[in-house]
Amino acid sequence: MKRLILATLVLASPVAAQDWQPLTVPPGDPNAVIDHNPMQGFYSWHEAGIIPVSPPSTEHYVRVTWADLEPTEGQYDFSKLERELATLGPADRIAFGVVPMDTCCSGHNGLDVPGYVKDRLAKGFWMKADPGNYGHVDKVYVPDWNDPYYLERWAKLWQAIGAKWDGNPRVAWVDLRGYGNWGEGHLAGANAYHWSQFPYDDPSVNIHGAERGTQASRFAIEDAMIDAMSHTQLLAMTDDKEVLVHALKASPKIGMRRDSWGALMFGGSLLEGVADEDKPLILERWKTAPFIVESYGWTKVFEAGLDGITKQVEDYHISAIGNGNFSVRQWSDLAPEQQAALIQAGNRTGYRYVPVAVAYRTTGSCPLELKLDLRNDGVAPSYERWKVHVWLESNTASADAVAPQALAAVLPGETVSNDLCLPLKMPAGEYRMTARIEDAANAGRAMTLPVAGGSGTDRYDFGNVLVP
Repeated sequence: MKRLILATLVLASPVAAQDWQPLTVPPGDPNAVIDHNPMQGFYSWHEAGIIPVSPPSTEHYVRVTWADLEPTEGQYDFSKLERELATLGPADRIAFGVVPMDTCCSGHNGLDVPGYVKDRLAKGFWMKADPGNYGHVDKVYVPDWNDPYYLERWAKLWQAIGAKWDGNPRVAWVDLRGYGNWGEGHLAGANAYHWSQFPYDDPSVNIHGAERGTQASRFAIEDAMIDAMSHTQLLAMTDDKEVLVHALKASPKIGMRRDSWGALMFGGSLLEGVADEDKPLILERWKTAPFIVESYGWTKVFEAGLDGITKQVEDYHISAIGNGNFSVRQWSDLAPEQQAALIQAGNRTGYRYVPVAVAYRTTGSCPLELKLDLRNDGVAPSYERWKVHVWLESNTASADAVAPQALAAVLPGETVSNDLCLPLKMPAGEYRMTARIEDAANAGRAMTLPVAGGSGTDRYDFGNVLVP
């Protein structure tokens, strides 16, 4: 077992040295439902909430179109994202992606790029919308991905997004969506056409001879987003393998997003077409950045099997799952065994910190030194900067201390030792010791912990400490 040691904060004091006094470790509960921590569990998906999560999810995901954000040339409108943020609590965050086209559910009568962009693209074309969209739209517009003007305006859009949102602590992550249907990097989902592929080879539809995006154009679309959001957690889409590898090589902090969780193809095609030397980039990226998913939907929600969806979480170290796109309108539409399978999968995602040892002592340099060892029993790190905060409290006095370093990089199975010193000399007596894990940037945000007997608490209770 690996052990990480965090630095110790000690303050001078004339207290005599004392041997380490162990405390009872509160029992963890592997069955405690932890499905709504930041970057873990089920995140709110387009205001959907099929799976009952209590307390509610802290992260709220939405996709917007380019036309939403730039209704006229150079005039940017972020009100849709701002309205979403305004409905959330102070510790909640949004996550988002920007799409240039949507064969299913376009919000702009099939035109998801700004009208002024369409007017300048000589080779863009209209095609039939997905017949499965319940008549939402009849046709959708396919931009010319290779047109220099398209690439120029896309970069300008992301410069504006970056100026507004990059580094904003209320943004959990941003998808690197840009090329293809839903920005997922593919040209599928055109279910009115042969093999559901965009009809580039049909001159009666592609009347001006537009071409599929070249590698150079697809890289330019990706780079515009990466360059604009360098202080934000980014997630690369996984269907365009050339672009995926390109993005992962840009920074070890860029994670992945795959929108086919539950389908057999989720793992089956993840490495398809990837050179052997690049496969570790994909398979080991979870060690430094999150892998976040949403369900494939339609008939493939449980295609991998009721236990198979949890196996995908474990095999690919998935951090969070979208709470929606399960092809039902409400929770009760799912069979009990399907409900149980989803809860099990969500509970297995991400990180899961449990105490394995706790002790205290007095020394010549510290009035009360504490040692708290935590093990990550999850499938992924927590990635963000979390710190351990410890309290000692009695009816007449109290003191607290925060570990000086963060838990972000603790891998599954690793134990981290948090050594810290209570900075105040306290009166002799018994004190109750509790601890919680807080966001280093926002102490109001705390992890829900796998405490025995259920879920929903953000503190471990270690019992009484005797201060001599």
